[in-house]
Amino acid sequence: MRPVLFLIPKFSLTVYLVLLGAEFLLFSMLFFLLRKRYDEVKKLKSDLAGYFIFFLVIITLLFFFGPFPVRTYGVAVAIGFLFAIMVASRLAGKINVSSSPIFDMGIYILAGVIAGSRIFYVIFYDWSYFIENPLRLFAIWEGGLVFYGGLLGGILCGVYYIRKAGLDILKIADVVGVALGVGYFFGRLGCLGYGCCYGKTAPDSFPFRIHFPAIGSPLTGYTPAFADHLEQGLVTVHSGHSLFVYPVQIMESLSGLFLFLLLLFLYQKRKFNGQIAAFFLLFYSVLRFAIEFLRTEPVFLGITTSQWIGVLVFLSGLFLYKWARKKNLSGA
Repeated sequence: MRPVLFLIPKFSLTVYLVLLGAEFLLFSMLFFLLRKRYDEVKKLKSDLAGYFIFFLVIITLLFFFGPFPVRTYGVAVAIGFLFAIMVASRLAGKINVSSSPIFDMGIYILAGVIAGSRIFYVIFYDWSYFIENPLRLFAIWEGGLVFYGGLLGGILCGVYYIRKAGLDILKIADVVGVALGVGYFFGRLGCLGYGCCYGKTAPDSFPFRIHFPAIGSPLTGYTPAFADHLEQGLVTVHSGHSLFVYPVQIMESLSGLFLFLLLLFLYQKRKFNGQIAAFFLLFYSVLRFAIEFLRTEPVFLGITTSQWIGVLVFLSGLFLYKWARKKNLSGA
């Protein structure tokens, strides 16, 4: 594992000015190259302005506050987001929806995923810590994101944008349902790189068990698994690594890849709009429920919090399937 991939050094004034000039030239070239592909030049200017400001903020932050650590988790989430957008854009083209609203929707969904996953973590896992340390609420690069919270936040923000843009909710939901799998695949690899969301202690007979080093990097200190085992007295400060655990991050990552390939196949054979989105909720909740038995999570009435949420997600999938099917049959 490698929580921090590398450090971006603090920029000097010369480098800062050179990068600003390069950014201006790059976006000017993009405008001239893409202006004929956009239906509205005003829309192109708006999109490019948003990206220009985004990179301008990053460059400025590095100038004033560098060096900046590039963390594995953030890179994995970013790659997952980009691949998910590419998949969604490609599938949307087959239902006569252009790439522009899909990318815009992706921004809304990403914001909802980050906010929802963080809020769920704070509420269900570490409420007292964030009451004492409120500023740590924004330190999402340290982990502490719950997928189900992100799923709910992403759905709410996605539905809001789809209605605002006047798109068909069920058609777009099917596209997103396929794309989520590939995003989840990369996201869980990020968990592995950071060391969060680790599994229970695995027996010697389990052939694919893994362990985490005591120190992930000088910037992050003890890895989550090692810190947990140290607190329980299972290892000492002189131990080189945690106990062997189940590789649940890899299991969940592969489950995301499996869902992506399965739903991509089923998408070609769907019988009504909304079917694939319902399948994602149903299949994911079942896979997560099973893997959750191998994770170290708080238990409530015999199963973990995530498993209880998974039950609700499964029931939501059943409701969506029946409602979408009925809507299709009635021609509404």
